[in-house]
Amino acid sequence: MNGTTAMTTNTAPITLSVDGLAKTYEGHGRSVEAVRDLTFEIRRGELVCIVGPSGAGKTTLLRCIAGLLETSGGQIRLDGSPVTGPPAGMAVVFQEYGRSLFPWLTVRKNVELPLKEKGLGRAVRTAKVDAALEAVGLRDNAESHPWQLSGGMQQRVAIARAVAYEPSVLLMDEPFAAVDAQTRADLEDLVRTLWRQLGVTVLFVTHDIDESVYLAQRVLVLSNRPTVVLEDVRVDLPDDRNQLETRSSSRFTEIRSHVYGLIQLAKQGHRPDAG
Repeated sequence: MNGTTAMTTNTAPITLSVDGLAKTYEGHGRSVEAVRDLTFEIRRGELVCIVGPSGAGKTTLLRCIAGLLETSGGQIRLDGSPVTGPPAGMAVVFQEYGRSLFPWLTVRKNVELPLKEKGLGRAVRTAKVDAALEAVGLRDNAESHPWQLSGGMQQRVAIARAVAYEPSVLLMDEPFAAVDAQTRADLEDLVRTLWRQLGVTVLFVTHDIDESVYLAQRVLVLSNRPTVVLEDVRVDLPDDRNQLETRSSSRFTEIRSHVYGLIQLAKQGHRPDAG
């Protein structure tokens, strides 16, 4: 796959479409409207982040997109086809990497497992696993077990497994929330590197405003529940970014302040139709 830039994605085909998505939880004699009317599109090869107040339904949205949660209304389409269950062309990296890895399997076998389920032959699986481990810097840890690795390295295993699967869309649900700040910065740079090298479409949910602005081409800011898109913020930072220079730039500060302000409005109950 070819690398991706902010300019080419504007004319690329729409790969993920969310139209009027609604989700209401029923139980214990009451109903809770989590998502009311979410509508947005992501073009092939884009890197889009989603932020919003705590409890705004970010994880609910991602699980609906992944086909892991039944919707109450609206439609989700991946490459034009309705999502009615986990799509074959989608991979998910969750925050709780420890729970997603099998401790009794080596790193290599953890990464290989979805490829076996895909029915790929041994030689093809080996090549894809080697390439994925090389991409995330874990080639020398292939025969280790997850419990022998640091938290950041375990999350790299989870990312390698997703990369080896070669999805058209990669969903990431606050994947770096449980690691230290330095490891988080390294993993952020890893995601941007893989995104540019592989051309994969990335939808990244985070509660960290700075992280969303650093990573994304667009930041979708969600309202408080019941959730709608408060604003679709374009991140017009240079495509080549690094932790020191990018975060020190005046434009980064401007965008970050704007997104922060939107989050505060969301907490106060502001909605797009409220003026």
